[in-house]
Amino acid sequence: MSPATWLVALAREGEPTNQQEMHMKMKALRLAVGLAVAALGSLSMNGIANASALLQIVPLGQISLGQEVTGDPGGSVYPWPGGAGPGAGVPSSIWPTTGAGFAPDPSFGNVMGTSGWHTGYLFLTEAADVTFQFMGAGNSDLANQFVFAINGHQFLDGVTNPCAVFPAGATAPSCTPGQNEFTIPLGAGLIPFQYITGNGVVLDNTGAGNGNPDPHTDALPGYFLGVDPYLASTTFLTEGKAVYAGLSDLPAPGDHDFQDMGVRISVPEPGTLLLLGSGLMGLGAFRRRKA
Repeated sequence: MSPATWLVALAREGEPTNQQEMHMKMKALRLAVGLAVAALGSLSMNGIANASALLQIVPLGQISLGQEVTGDPGGSVYPWPGGAGPGAGVPSSIWPTTGAGFAPDPSFGNVMGTSGWHTGYLFLTEAADVTFQFMGAGNSDLANQFVFAINGHQFLDGVTNPCAVFPAGATAPSCTPGQNEFTIPLGAGLIPFQYITGNGVVLDNTGAGNGNPDPHTDALPGYFLGVDPYLASTTFLTEGKAVYAGLSDLPAPGDHDFQDMGVRISVPEPGTLLLLGSGLMGLGAFRRRKA
């Protein structure tokens, strides 16, 4: 039995016989069923996506997290209507900077940028559907890649068109599923993605190989992780529902803007499950009134 069929059967137990009463109660039923079915339809094919899951930025081994701010747009363009080009990148000085997660970037004239961390790794607290959105290539001259190690999907600079962030004042991307946006069910733990630079350097979020080295001291590229500044309650958070990842594809200090390949990573908000609960509560109240 489908979820919609089950909800209707549940609600119709003990139907009233008075036609006027039936008409009024069926209006309430349609609203409750609509809420519940809409919520059920938006759930993962693999079961209810865990809306309590969080993304955490964590250190590995002996290397602690290093504070970072990405104020340099690095060739990114905002607003960005989508299509071929550099894209909007990681939120920086050219975006609206009224979000609570913005901080001054000391390496770029103290302009405002997304606050976050380098040397960190992205960790998923509970099994959930994780969405990846390609935000653009900045001013990179290299054909960098962002690879989902679990299934081989990838974003490729110069090939994948970035998500739109448009019109002026917009703070959330508009993407095309299957092209510049993928949603993948993942278990709890380090999220298995890789940055691969056009020079062949692999940065693995699981900590394997090069991992994510400190760009200030190592002669390797690195990537930045920062909670979406428009969803953050303050600066330099280490967990949230959406995190921006940004690559610097050449070793520091020659390249330190973390705008060479931006990807927004997010997990479900609680809204879907709250909607489902509201629909089921409405059905319950409907049945109590009939009794």
